[in-house]
Amino acid sequence: MTAFASPRGAWRAFILALAFAAGTAQGSLLFGAVGLANDQYARPVADTEIASTAVLADCRGFVGTIARFVLLDGSIRCNEAFPYGFASPISTSVYYPADIAASDAKLPVITFVGGILSNAGNYHELMKLWASHGFIVVISSDFINSFPLMHALGILEVAKLDRDPASALHGRADFSRTLVAGHSAGGQATLQSASLSAQALQLIEPRLKLVGALPIEPGPLAIGSTVKTPTLLLTGLADVVVPPLSWPILWQGPLIRDVPAWGATATTATHFSPLRQIEYNEFAGISVAWALYQGKNDAQARDYFVGRYYKLASDIQFNDPLRLLRPSRNKLAAAL
Repeated sequence: MTAFASPRGAWRAFILALAFAAGTAQGSLLFGAVGLANDQYARPVADTEIASTAVLADCRGFVGTIARFVLLDGSIRCNEAFPYGFASPISTSVYYPADIAASDAKLPVITFVGGILSNAGNYHELMKLWASHGFIVVISSDFINSFPLMHALGILEVAKLDRDPASALHGRADFSRTLVAGHSAGGQATLQSASLSAQALQLIEPRLKLVGALPIEPGPLAIGSTVKTPTLLLTGLADVVVPPLSWPILWQGPLIRDVPAWGATATTATHFSPLRQIEYNEFAGISVAWALYQGKNDAQARDYFVGRYYKLASDIQFNDPLRLLRPSRNKLAAAL
């Protein structure tokens, strides 16, 4: 008889699973984010206030309490989307510099999708960080978050605000410089979205052009050989949900051959690192560098990815002591 054969056994297994998840989550709290990219970019731009359409509160209720327990983080935020609250399970929130209407400049767009069962509010700190570096950031969620639909929903939301004369974002979105990004299930959705044809993208928004993809610890339901957008694929050495030696290196990263692609594994990152406060999020700095490189062609950010001595290769955050999982790039990336 297995442990799942009785209600008592099932509850015991459930509690053990939560304890295991909490244990792996706690690992990322033992180490702060380190390395070149985190030292340079893992902080909001000074004196940049961020505005947002997100309505957030402390994570409450049964599901929110579980999230706080698993993450061991009482500061984590949630919106009221079901099952964290009683609003629609589909939610979209936009983050942008509060002074965006003060100039005529158009800003690149990042459309982000989180992990399965996550709440959009869980990524609040990361969304604010990206927006502070001069991006319009939209996060969309339907609680499943496994397919391109949520990325499309985010683009449609920004396009609606871009057309609204009463919106602070009126005429401010540059859809020709759009990045798709996501974590876990949203990471696999990122690879799927990055595989869409130009014709399919223009059906979503005629001005839409993808310039970069950022799948973080992506789920397995995506394959690299179909990707049409320059990609940085990130994994975590302490991730037991998406082990870095599983599908990311079997049928995702190494199969991206038609566009430049890079891969890196953060030495101390768990599956929950992207939900952490920025100082504990090992992916924070390099994600900003990637967005600045692809979205703004920033020269300093470009140095992390281009050239014989590209900085990502020597960043200690992505070089384990045994050097088993070093940063890598494909032939097209190396030729830049």
